[in-house]
Amino acid sequence: MSFGEQVIAFYCRWVKPALPSFLQRWLRRIRLTWGYRSILFLPGLPFKKRLEMISRFIRVDFGVPLAHKPAEIAHVCRTLAERRAAPHEVMVEAGCWQGGSSAKFSIVCKAMGYQLYVYDSFQGVEPTDQAGHDFTGEYAAELESVKSNIERFGELGVCRFFPGWFAETIAKNPVDVPVRTVYIDCDLAKGTYEVLQGVLPELADDGVIYSQDYHIEAVKEVLHDPEIWRQLGRSEPRIEYLCHNLARLYWDSHD
Repeated sequence: MSFGEQVIAFYCRWVKPALPSFLQRWLRRIRLTWGYRSILFLPGLPFKKRLEMISRFIRVDFGVPLAHKPAEIAHVCRTLAERRAAPHEVMVEAGCWQGGSSAKFSIVCKAMGYQLYVYDSFQGVEPTDQAGHDFTGEYAAELESVKSNIERFGELGVCRFFPGWFAETIAKNPVDVPVRTVYIDCDLAKGTYEVLQGVLPELADDGVIYSQDYHIEAVKEVLHDPEIWRQLGRSEPRIEYLCHNLARLYWDSHD
């Protein structure tokens, strides 16, 4: 066990039980903030801008209920910050809950010239018989509430919203402009497949897809199924587990 792991174990066993619950929550959020450290090294942005970005992200963490970890968002932001957007290029977020992740992505999108396309049912997770993880009806939020959160903490002006089930939005009407980055957090294998249908036709040569549902076995099966990729008309991507529930899908330029 490393020294860091020993410190965490000591805290969990001896210190945490003695702290009031509100202080435990604050300390946990402060500890998770360490996950933003890689943003300090984002390419293409002045150092002052990077510090401001982390500060705004932390405001989101304390102001909006979240279903992600800072380190997961930091990975996506690094991809967005690798280069400025080409004409009409967008990021796609599929599943936004109360807009916390959207607010963070919108800040980076504005800095790098991207539009942010936000897809969500705004009715919670679609009813499902998916084995192992059934979040039916959870993570519901009204569209106006999401917009309000983004306006308060992020950059609403770069966002465009597509309410409805994925089968009726992104799968039926695929994105018709270049897609640089995709962030999927829908808790469903079915939804993941529908998002892939909608983004792959216009995915940039250096496009990257992130799944925040990599802990869900049914989603992993979709992502690793050669037949699925044949149906989608693409070669199998390289899949890299990053942290927490996040995995990255990408293709070499010659694939």
